[in-house]
Amino acid sequence: MYNNEAIVSQNVSHSLTTKKQLLLASVICILAAMFYMYEYTLQVSPAVMTNELMRDLGLNAASLGTMAAFYYYSYTPMQLPAGLLFDRFGPRRLITLAILVCALGAFLFGITPNAFMASFGRFLMGIGSSFSFIGALLLVSRWFPPQYFALLTGLVQLMSSVGAIAGQVPLVAAINHWGWRSTVVSLAIVGCLLALLVWTVVRDSPEAVSKGHKFQSPPKKGELKRLQQVCSNKQTWLIALYSFSIWAPVTAFAALWGIPFLVASYSLTTAAASEASAMIWLGIGLGSPLAGWFSDKINSRSKPLSFSALLGIISLTIIIYCPVLPLFWLYFILFTFGLAASGQSLAFGVVKDNNTSCVVGTAIGFNNMAVVAGGALFQPLIGVLLYVNWSGIMHNGTPFYGIVDYQKALFVLPLCYIIAFFVSHFLLRETYCRPQYSNETASAI
Repeated sequence: MYNNEAIVSQNVSHSLTTKKQLLLASVICILAAMFYMYEYTLQVSPAVMTNELMRDLGLNAASLGTMAAFYYYSYTPMQLPAGLLFDRFGPRRLITLAILVCALGAFLFGITPNAFMASFGRFLMGIGSSFSFIGALLLVSRWFPPQYFALLTGLVQLMSSVGAIAGQVPLVAAINHWGWRSTVVSLAIVGCLLALLVWTVVRDSPEAVSKGHKFQSPPKKGELKRLQQVCSNKQTWLIALYSFSIWAPVTAFAALWGIPFLVASYSLTTAAASEASAMIWLGIGLGSPLAGWFSDKINSRSKPLSFSALLGIISLTIIIYCPVLPLFWLYFILFTFGLAASGQSLAFGVVKDNNTSCVVGTAIGFNNMAVVAGGALFQPLIGVLLYVNWSGIMHNGTPFYGIVDYQKALFVLPLCYIIAFFVSHFLLRETYCRPQYSNETASAI
């Protein structure tokens, strides 16, 4: 029954031929992508205020890494429930509520008197943010024909890069002018305005609009059966392992420890290091839609995924262990690192290839849980490794970590790309950009 509704929805998406229909689909998906951009600004924001947070909240590297990772402690386990809830209740209600939860977390983080409330604020941000990427991809899958999914996934990832860049270069200027507390509280106000826009404009599916409904009809298949269908597929686990490995270095390096590493290793100011780090997000932003387009062009998923992992091995090794690069080459290698990480967005194309329409939200949620698990694991792990290898030097009352300290702590990141290359080259099944489930399987849903 529900599969027939999904097919109707897909047929409606194919009929988006009028300018009005196409405009509605575009605006809806852009608003969903703006939430993804917003949550990325919140996600990476601690990277440009590490000194201020350690000073004002009395933190060291280990406690700072743990506090920042509270975002991922809620974000990661919420991916599965988020995917199931999207398949049940639809995007409009859930995205609106999720943005408001993010805004509340940002507000608490901005007024925090101690590390406990700051961690709780990050925890709330993670809960709300867990609905962003899944919601955007689900709306893309419903409002646009399937042949555009990989390319549009890359464009959604581009929005996350814009958010990450906004959370670094402009945020440094805002913090220098207004202070980190006022800046974060202002981000909370922005979230409330975005939630209002989403509630006003976004609709769950073309089918709901054509029937004059505000919300989608719930699926007939229960949550447990949908989850069992996703988890019983061996490819689900292999794609998740690749996604974890290709993105963990980004959550650890670009989202937290990269800027202080560049300051220590290349003698840059925080502002200059944030500008250099922005090249990573630029590479991700440009590389993600390019990876989707190239994958469709050559009719292959596994080859671009393997190439991305290989780029990651080379670029990140150079960044960490060859800190004598001229500034131009540093920018170029950081950009290449970003291009490597763009394989993460293409992995969601493989997810869609391997799952039917009525469980795509659950499947995306499962894979995104693996993507963000790297932040929960590696942000505090690197903080602990820094603390253990600390040379004992203090600067203005806070611990100073030098280049050797960082090199000892960051060795785990190139290993992630080696795992990603092995999985994509030897274990992942090539889908040739086509659905891998049979008509019999689809009709049974």
